[in-house]
Amino acid sequence: MRLFFSVPLPQEAKDRAARALAPARAAAGELSWTKPEQMHLTLAFLGEQPPEALERIYAAAQPCTGLKPFEATLSGAGAFPNPRRAHVLWLGIIEGANELVELATRLCGGLRAAGFELETRAFHPHLTVARVKRGCERDAERALRSVGPGEVARFHVGRLLLMKSELSPKGARHEEVRAFPLAGG
Repeated sequence: MRLFFSVPLPQEAKDRAARALAPARAAAGELSWTKPEQMHLTLAFLGEQPPEALERIYAAAQPCTGLKPFEATLSGAGAFPNPRRAHVLWLGIIEGANELVELATRLCGGLRAAGFELETRAFHPHLTVARVKRGCERDAERALRSVGPGEVARFHVGRLLLMKSELSPKGARHEEVRAFPLAGG
């Protein structure tokens, strides 16, 4: 199973993000845009894991349920590694960024302690909205300039999801494996 942890976006936030990105989609050429129904905030990517790893994964994520739910805001656009050499376009997180970093830090610490290998780059809260194909960097710059300033969406973060991703020629299909509610207790 190909697994990752994410924070889901409510439908209203997905709809608002799609509307905010409409000018960028129109301005850009060959970018691979995230489908609105698949929009989520990735916290940790585990890659291929055998079914017998699930219990260790569940136990590693359990400490996250001690964190309190919080509000987050999508605002601003950017690119990794930078706008001139973009590989990924994103919408940023303003309010709730510190809480998302804390959630990801607690999650990744538990996963590493349980023996899982994870990416070593620092976590930067963001919503991936497009992937940039080689040679399409100017399209990416045009797309970024087309995203308006200001708040895109405000949403409640009340749970963490373990997701399974199945790849096919039609794209990835995501399925919830288990939810971990934030309770603060």
